[in-house]
Amino acid sequence: MEILTLSSALSVDQFSSGRARRFHVQPTVAEIAELVSRFDFVMINYLRAEVTIRKVARDCWDVSGNLSAKVVQRCVITDDPVPELVDFTIEERYVQHADGLDGVEVDLNGAEPLVDGEIDIGEMVAQTLGIAVTPWPKSRRSAENLIEEAISDEHPFAGLAALKKPE
Repeated sequence: MEILTLSSALSVDQFSSGRARRFHVQPTVAEIAELVSRFDFVMINYLRAEVTIRKVARDCWDVSGNLSAKVVQRCVITDDPVPELVDFTIEERYVQHADGLDGVEVDLNGAEPLVDGEIDIGEMVAQTLGIAVTPWPKSRRSAENLIEEAISDEHPFAGLAALKKPE
């Protein structure tokens, strides 16, 4: 199985129709640091993806696999570190962008367009990690830091109601 990094992009010319190829994606230390900064994580202890790429039709390639990671984010309430295990299924479709359609918007039905005839494996893995983690992580201590606000009769239209009262 070929090993790729996040800087890897694969030319689709190397994939023959129907024949699947498997890849292992293992980011470098520098790429991990870039992801931590990009997504404002505390740290990434582990990140690995296994993907299979198959040409499924003319100008169409499917990427499937799994992403596994150990990520630490900050609690949105307490700023405490919140560790998380990520296990996410990857399912992407890439299609060849038709040339000569200047000014025409084309709906790809959830497919990603190829850029310069390549599948940017690293960016796909990075984006997958970004959507796979908990969007607003909370620590166990976060509940004790919430302040219960008293319900008030005052609301934005209270002044208007007072104006409507007969004198």
